Amino acid sequence: MENKTGKYFKYAIGEIVLVVIGILIALSINNWNEERKLKTEEQELLANLSVSFKSKLNELENKNVGRAENITGINKLLYLTSNPNETIGEREMYNILGDMHTWYSVNEEFRIIDMLFSSGKINTISNDSLKFKLISWPDIMEEMLEEQRVLQDLVTNRINPLMNKYVSLTNIVASYNLPKTQIEAHTVSPFPNDFSGLLSDRAFESFISDKKLYLIINIRDSEALIESAKSILSLINQELKND
Repeated sequence: MENKTGKYFKYAIGEIVLVVIGILIALSINNWNEERKLKTEEQELLANLSVSFKSKLNELENKNVGRAENITGINKLLYLTSNPNETIGEREMYNILGDMHTWYSVNEEFRIIDMLFSSGKINTISNDSLKFKLISWPDIMEEMLEEQRVLQDLVTNRINPLMNKYVSLTNIVASYNLPKTQIEAHTVSPFPNDFSGLLSDRAFESFISDKKLYLIINIRDSEALIESAKSILSLINQELKND
């Protein structure tokens, strides 16, 4: 009787061990599948981040080129205000003044970054260095955007209204090398330009000096974003290659 009980007990233990092993195997397979699913999700997210940051990097670099060209134009205008006997051609003046109407704004919307935080997908990123740089991005971006908004206000509410008193925007637009059909849509303004009056206006000199300052600040802040974007892209590429 005791022998049968012992055999039954051993059999029961064996059954329990097999069940436990089966459960552990099932859990292991489930964990493996879950890890594989998370890894696939991370790789898809990294690929999308790569596309978005390449586009943002290109935008930032192009805006800085425009800002630098605008600073060159402002320097020429400041030279002319200090040297009233010096002149430049009408087309060159139109080109410079045309650039004065813009502030080379970087798009404030960056949907993939917004999505990372709103959805919690930032936690999908396994690389801590990459995660830290992505978390830091909005603060670096906001620093540049604050100056950009000040510049936008300066151009919209100070420079443009003052320029319109002396120079016709119609003539500036008509001077652009637009496609023929668009050129035909613009006529020459009947109002004469007063370049001398504009260049001798103290407020104009002050406003464009302010614009130059904020453009320089925007370039500096954008350079920080450019370096951050390049670093993020480098880390993303490493992760994609390691897959």
